[in-house]
Amino acid sequence: MASLAFLKHRPWPLPVAVAPRLNKLGPIEEENTPYYSPSHFYPAYIGEILNGRYQVTAKIGYGSSSTVWLARDLMQWRWLRDKYVALKINTSTRHSRDVKTELDTLQLLCKSNPRHKGCPYVRHLLDSFELNYESRKHLILVFEPLREPLWIYRRRFIGDAIPSDVLKIMLQMILQGLDYLHAECHIIHTDLKPDNIMVKIEDLSILDHAAKDEYKNPLPQKACSDGRTIYLSRNNYGLPRKTTGVIQITDFDLSVPGDRIHSGCIQAEIYRAPEVILDCGYSYSADIWNLGVMLWDILEGRKLFRDIDPVRVHEYDELNHFAHIIALLGPPPREILEKGRRTSQFYNSGEFKGPKIGAEFNFETSLSQIKGDDKRMFISFVKRMIKWRPEERSTPRELLEDPWLSFEAE
Repeated sequence: MASLAFLKHRPWPLPVAVAPRLNKLGPIEEENTPYYSPSHFYPAYIGEILNGRYQVTAKIGYGSSSTVWLARDLMQWRWLRDKYVALKINTSTRHSRDVKTELDTLQLLCKSNPRHKGCPYVRHLLDSFELNYESRKHLILVFEPLREPLWIYRRRFIGDAIPSDVLKIMLQMILQGLDYLHAECHIIHTDLKPDNIMVKIEDLSILDHAAKDEYKNPLPQKACSDGRTIYLSRNNYGLPRKTTGVIQITDFDLSVPGDRIHSGCIQAEIYRAPEVILDCGYSYSADIWNLGVMLWDILEGRKLFRDIDPVRVHEYDELNHFAHIIALLGPPPREILEKGRRTSQFYNSGEFKGPKIGAEFNFETSLSQIKGDDKRMFISFVKRMIKWRPEERSTPRELLEDPWLSFEAE
């Protein structure tokens, strides 16, 4: 292979452009995440070559346990255009069992039936490797770069909400992807939210432009006293250049096998299913509840349970959340309360401890973006997902047959 090296893309020289400097005192990007410690993050820098193959060109995201970077794949043949990948560099503090579970899940996705219609709508691993830095190990996962999460994509539309006709197309992709995860891979995602459903890049030249612009006109950077640099993320590629909307389900670091009933806390608070709140044990159908509740984010541009949204009211209130579920669905079935390990936190001698939510909160009043038959059919559709009893919720394959998905509103 060494004899063919001259046929591959060459690394770019280290950038010489001087980036504007940010205030050293104010935290930015990953410094704002809970329990941040600089020693746990790998100090990647623009121009660095990782694993002898991937040259870092721009930072494109971050989280509490990772940073994400756009990189050139230097194994690409020279007569082909630059190939870009996304590198998720995990912190050294992620428990070895957690990163192994994520890697196992991603490898399972690669081995499962590629002919399934939902396979293209799930993000797949391209490569993985480990970096050792100051006696700490960092797992790096390599993926296809994506454009943006749904919460950014929806802002491309009037009113920060994806229109019903566009949503129906995207939802069919999401359901195909979930069917692939549940029926083929036997995986429960456990953390569906607009952050973890991403839109694909519609024009690969966008990546080349982002990389070269960072090289020549770098975004402001923060130079830290320990010698590392904190970069700003280039994660907004502007309005789509042409038709897009192809999605992929991403982020499997919290996924679990679906071959048994699980207990414990999963899901973002506002999307949490009743069986998770009460700790009755959950399975695939927790993803279905999660998806049903999340549809308000992308159709309405706001949360279904907005009055308990921690971003809006500053603190999550479980009792208030459960009260809103009761207002929407009526009292919970007795067998669910009897199974719940946490039922006593919500009920005392059969009496609900939380507030009583008025009848004005219901499916009908929570929707403003759609009207008439489109609204009526949508409500019937989500009622197949938002149900007390997990076993009564429709599967992704069943939901794909729902008439609302093919209904054309006038």
